[in-house]
Parts: sequence; structure tokens; C-alpha cells
Amino acid sequence: MSRSIEIAARPEPIRVVPEETALIVVDMQNAYCSKGGYLDLCGFDVSGAAPVIEETRQVVAACRAAGIPVIFLQNGFSADLREAPGRRRRSGTSRMR
Repeated sequence: MSRSIEIAARPEPIRVVPEETALIVVDMQNAYCSKGGYLDLCGFDVSGAAPVIEETRQVVAACRAAGIPVIFLQNGFSADLREAPGRRRRSGTSRMR
């Protein structure tokens, strides 16, 4: 029988089997979460990102300590933006580097 662990979470704890679980962190990058990043430069308020970043750090650390793989996915484009939709080319996506 596989060992399961309980992860503290809201609104209730989550029970997982580490060998069958992975944490996937999506788009936790400066372009979206930092002053001077893409969203900030486009006029979006990124001030609420700091607590989310800290919570994410804690979850990542807990998963690693439990032997759960952590996978980071990151949005990005090549310098010439060839894979970006046309509207992104015009909107300043090049600032995301």
C-alpha cells in the first residue's frame, strides 16, 4: 500500500500519495509578479503578488521535503516573437525577457 501524506490547505487539508503526485507551478515569473515586469509596465497592479510568491515558496518547500516533484512552467517567446500571437507582438511582449 502506498504511503499518503496530508498537506495543510484551505479550505481543507489535501491527502496525496507522493509517488503519484507532482506540484506544477505556472507562470510564477518576474514578468507577471514583479515591479518593472511586463504586467507592471502595462499598468496592472502587481502589489498583491508578494503574498502569493511567499505562499508558493512554502508549498514548493513542503512538496520537496515530502519527495514530491516540483515542475515550473514558464511562458516565454523568442527574441523575434515568431510564436507570439499578433496582438502580443504589438502589446510589448518583448518586455517579458
